Amino acid sequence: MTGVGLLQGVEARQSGATLKLLQITDTHLMQQRGGRLLNVDTDASLSAVVALASQSLPADALLITGDIAGAGAGDAYYRLEEALSPLQAPSFWLPGNHDDGHACADELSWHFKRQVIFPHWQVLMLDSQVRGEVGGILAQAELDALVTAVSESNASGRHLLVALHHPLWPLGCDWLDSQRVANADDVAACLEMAENKVVVISGHVHQESDAIHRGARYLTTPSTCIQFAKYSPDFKVDDSGPGYRWLDLQADGFVSTGVERVTEVSFPVDLDSDGYL
Repeated sequence: MTGVGLLQGVEARQSGATLKLLQITDTHLMQQRGGRLLNVDTDASLSAVVALASQSLPADALLITGDIAGAGAGDAYYRLEEALSPLQAPSFWLPGNHDDGHACADELSWHFKRQVIFPHWQVLMLDSQVRGEVGGILAQAELDALVTAVSESNASGRHLLVALHHPLWPLGCDWLDSQRVANADDVAACLEMAENKVVVISGHVHQESDAIHRGARYLTTPSTCIQFAKYSPDFKVDDSGPGYRWLDLQADGFVSTGVERVTEVSFPVDLDSDGYL
């Protein structure tokens, strides 16, 4: 599949002058409803995040940036669609290292559209998954798609938001930093060709960050279930609540964004765990 082929997407409606997006990531829905990851019921924590996110409505679209399923559970994708339904917005999904694309039924395939066009912003969903690996990379077809998207953004005058599962840059967690996109420099070189604003969002790291690298803004977002401790050299979780990110994108490229976390419901996590598969 060529980069151009990957870019077959959709033109989407925008309800007002500001494009309003929500990022939801790393839901880790297990084999059975009510399944737990490090003691957290991931269906329940997702429902709590959705209830919180409903306070940010209306949203023009939801961006789901991978690790939808725990251990590739096929039923997880139906449960995600059901859980997101109260938000009443189209949702666009990416796979993460825990996902199995073959487990996702054809009737859900429309969620995996790779490009969404709004009046002043172009959203590109890039697949950084490497089958059988925890870390990420953008295959040549994905890089080709990015080059094409940047060219289209330059021609149209639209700003560019890129979503992918794995982050590009280190966050100061040694064990996670080794799992970032292996060819991040190639990606950054493509993005440096953009003539308009560029924002890159990702998941995988179960923590929030906001930084500028080589002219683009890079954001990571908490998981809807467990959170990884910041600046830890080895695997470590903390007791921060599940959350999501909201983004308000203006026609001139200005971006307001923030993270909201569930505080009304407690989801105790096994703080002594040394990892999970």
